[in-house]
Amino acid sequence: MSRLYTTGSLNLDSDGDDVVGRGDARFMRIPFKGRRFHQGIMETRNIVIIGPGRMGLGIALSFALHQFHVRVVDGKSRSSAEYERVKQKTKRELRSLLNFLRGFDCLDEPPGAVLSRVSFHAGLNEAALEGLCIFEAIPERPDLKVDLLRRISPYVRRKTIVASTTSTIDLKTLRTGFAHPESLLITHWLNPAFIIPLVEISRTDETDPQAVQWMKRTLKKVGKKPVVLKDSPGFIIPRIQAVAMNEAVRILEEGIATAGDIDQAIKYGFGFRLCVLGLLEFIDLGGLDILYYADKFLSSAFKGERFKVPRLIEDKMKRGETGPRTGKGIYDYRGKNVDLLFRRRHRQLIELLRRMEGSGPRPSGRRGGIG
Repeated sequence: MSRLYTTGSLNLDSDGDDVVGRGDARFMRIPFKGRRFHQGIMETRNIVIIGPGRMGLGIALSFALHQFHVRVVDGKSRSSAEYERVKQKTKRELRSLLNFLRGFDCLDEPPGAVLSRVSFHAGLNEAALEGLCIFEAIPERPDLKVDLLRRISPYVRRKTIVASTTSTIDLKTLRTGFAHPESLLITHWLNPAFIIPLVEISRTDETDPQAVQWMKRTLKKVGKKPVVLKDSPGFIIPRIQAVAMNEAVRILEEGIATAGDIDQAIKYGFGFRLCVLGLLEFIDLGGLDILYYADKFLSSAFKGERFKVPRLIEDKMKRGETGPRTGKGIYDYRGKNVDLLFRRRHRQLIELLRRMEGSGPRPSGRRGGIG
């Protein structure tokens, strides 16, 4: 018998599954199209978002499109007239985004029906913060986020999950302002939040594991691809992005290439392959020895630590684990059909290129095509 964990008014079993919704597996294939729930359940599915900015509205739209009720809370001190102005501006932005999605046939109901599940509230109090989960989506300043968590602590139930949407700040910093660190985690969404599938979930040893499982399950219900990681400044994507972006700027300021040519190289080279391959998989398929010798040369050319060979790559080289052809790299390929693996990736890249060039994938006269 699974142990139940109550979060707001949602019951979970020990695997993080929603007991109320169990048995209803009717997910839509198009990510934006809503999942329909049984009559009478929907009012228990309230999500609170603090901050009516671009990220907050993107998250609100992600949940409202999948039949959740969303309360967007403006935590700033404003006059009634200022609040009404912000509220109307927020509604216009949401309706504009919904009309955009409708133009791509991504809605299975009128925009007004989606908007009817989004409400607005001024000020921080117990009524405003009642929900399954609270997403903090205010500007990326540690002092502001810590202060907000301190201000909402008296009104938040102990088992309510609170998720900061920070893109760089770690939980160790944020937890200083919150009364229930076991219910605090980070969900790093990428803009535009209602389109990009990835959400990074960051947790500490203090974080309740079932809170993490609930968040994973819930994000999947709204079409997201969550990944879980240990609390660390910069998480996964911002750390990798920062390195790549800094190098692009350095190449520009050194006069090596124009901005347009740098971006062209990223779109049709580096970034193009990463639409099909994860970065570590890319290292494997190219061969760890390629990265090893490239790092050696670049370290000699540029000096310093910037291109130092990672210890893991050094160890793999010593063991002769350089990728699929040797049976192991970062991943284990023993017992796998390596030639088939390469053909599948090649086929995906060809199909992607045809879409980018506007021709779309060509119909194949036989099953299987290239791969």
